[in-house]
Amino acid sequence: MGPLIQQVCLVTFLIFFPCSSAPVADGTETERQSTSESTSTLYGLDSKVWFAVFVTFGIIIFLGVVFLVWYKCCRDASRNLLGVFHVVGRQETNMNLDLPHNEARSHEVDVILDGKTAHSQLKISHNGKVVEWVMQKGEPQTEIDKNDIDKHFDEAPYVLGSMGRAMRAYWEVSVKEKMDWVLGVTRATANRKGQLVLSPANGFWVIGISDSKDFTAFMDDDDVHKEITLHRVGIYVDYQEKKVTFFNAEDSSLIYSFTNGPSYEDDVRPLFSPWNNDIDPIRILSIEAKKSK
Repeated sequence: MGPLIQQVCLVTFLIFFPCSSAPVADGTETERQSTSESTSTLYGLDSKVWFAVFVTFGIIIFLGVVFLVWYKCCRDASRNLLGVFHVVGRQETNMNLDLPHNEARSHEVDVILDGKTAHSQLKISHNGKVVEWVMQKGEPQTEIDKNDIDKHFDEAPYVLGSMGRAMRAYWEVSVKEKMDWVLGVTRATANRKGQLVLSPANGFWVIGISDSKDFTAFMDDDDVHKEITLHRVGIYVDYQEKKVTFFNAEDSSLIYSFTNGPSYEDDVRPLFSPWNNDIDPIRILSIEAKKSK
């Protein structure tokens, strides 16, 4: 568009320059008549020039709007294209690749396990950062107050976490040496009784590992499966973008991203499960501990 503007300015200058250098009448009748005719002609030229200028700039503005719309559409299309990758055993799945792990980490929050929601065989540490499954049947590891009966998980080995309310939140969990685990977020109002059906439709945005390497992202229709080994997992919730993203916190690579995530009104809470196949714990990595390293 730059050359077009230059051409318009050049034409305008060539038209107006002769006008500004027109001779001034000395007062005689002939010269006054000539000046009057010249002025009338100039006025006629002036209106045509302004009309041409207005039309030209109108076209330029229109082309500018078209260009902005085209640019936005191309940018969104390229982002969607970058967000597609292939998962073993499934068709192409939309993934959030436009968010670096370091940016997610900048929204780190402190998460504490909520013992009032824990399955009775889950043992919660005093600092609320470690949870493990106790194999021996006997006394419940988590005392459940009669007023909290509706809050805890009665069959599935889960516990919720507590965190502050923010539009974006990130935390990390150590799952080293664990054969089985489940991590993610769930609506505060989601079902906690009986065998749970893990899916976004039921208020669960979670992933899990079984047999140390078999990865599953629990979906509404067809779960995503692949093989991966993980020792430290980063969970990132973005209410504004409605995404829940999981990172391999050791190498900052993307594990999986739910693009149909919760909104701020859903009030989700972190979800943890060391499962019930081994006694090895999972640990929420404390912000204070990281700062002290």
